[in-house]
Amino acid sequence: MTTQITMARVVVPEDAPREVWMLERGEGVTASRVWTIARGGIKTWRRELEQMMNGSTFRGNKATKAGHAREDALLDEAAEQLHEVTPNSALWAAADNDLHRATPDGIGRNSDATLVAVEVKSHEHGWDDEGIPADHLAQMQWQMHVLGAVSALYGFEVRDEDDMPPADGGTWIDVPRDQEMIDFLVMRADQFLAWRDAGCPEIDVDLPKDVRAALDKWAPLKRSLDAAAAAEKKANAALKKAVAKMPHAERFGAVGMGASGGFQLTVSEKTSIDEDAWAAADPDVHAHVQHLRAQLASIEAVGKKNFPRITRTPSMRFQEIENV
Repeated sequence: MTTQITMARVVVPEDAPREVWMLERGEGVTASRVWTIARGGIKTWRRELEQMMNGSTFRGNKATKAGHAREDALLDEAAEQLHEVTPNSALWAAADNDLHRATPDGIGRNSDATLVAVEVKSHEHGWDDEGIPADHLAQMQWQMHVLGAVSALYGFEVRDEDDMPPADGGTWIDVPRDQEMIDFLVMRADQFLAWRDAGCPEIDVDLPKDVRAALDKWAPLKRSLDAAAAAEKKANAALKKAVAKMPHAERFGAVGMGASGGFQLTVSEKTSIDEDAWAAADPDVHAHVQHLRAQLASIEAVGKKNFPRITRTPSMRFQEIENV
């Protein structure tokens, strides 16, 4: 059965030459770029724009090639999760903005015919599979936006030490549509496209007045503070090196006063477990403790998944204008 999509259009069909696909892909904001564009500033935008215009220098590695080889098998598994799944390699554009583009791995439908974006990943042994990475989550939200899908299906597998897929198949996670994240991604993507159309100016010309006024006060202070901090760090290291030569300073610290001010070097001690010594002296007990630690970590991971508490902490970083 062929999947029909009414909320998006095909920009490049599946059988188009790769050169055409890459050219059209570079014209708009795609799901694989949108998180970087949304979170980045003008310096990031310049780097992304260069790759969009000239093509990325990344041509894949062993991990990505292995993941691509497993894509069809994972999509077959996805078909067991949904009413219908069609593999996809076409480039799609959103109905309300032709430059919002995406190429989901698959396009599915629920039993009520609503659309589902399908994204599959195959990871090398040792990959940390705790939750969905933020860039993958944004990628799927963008795919939902482009396709007009109500949800996404995220499937992943972690290959074993012999590079074999798990015997019991991949892990599948239903991803609901997060309209707030979609609105954020759309806003930032449109700002990026407007910046590109304006000739890539060095500064954000549409900053709110109050933000610009506060920034104009903060930026020179931050620039001066950073310069002073760098100089202090160098002088601090030189002082520590000199003080370390004083008697007993390594264990007990030292204190001194000069004409320009004084210093007090304190030394703190922390006791930890020598795991190697414990394992050598009492291997059975040490092995049991390691097992209990693994059990506790697994239980806490389940608790974190079932009873999440999200804490958001803002932080501010200074970005220098390129021509300064």
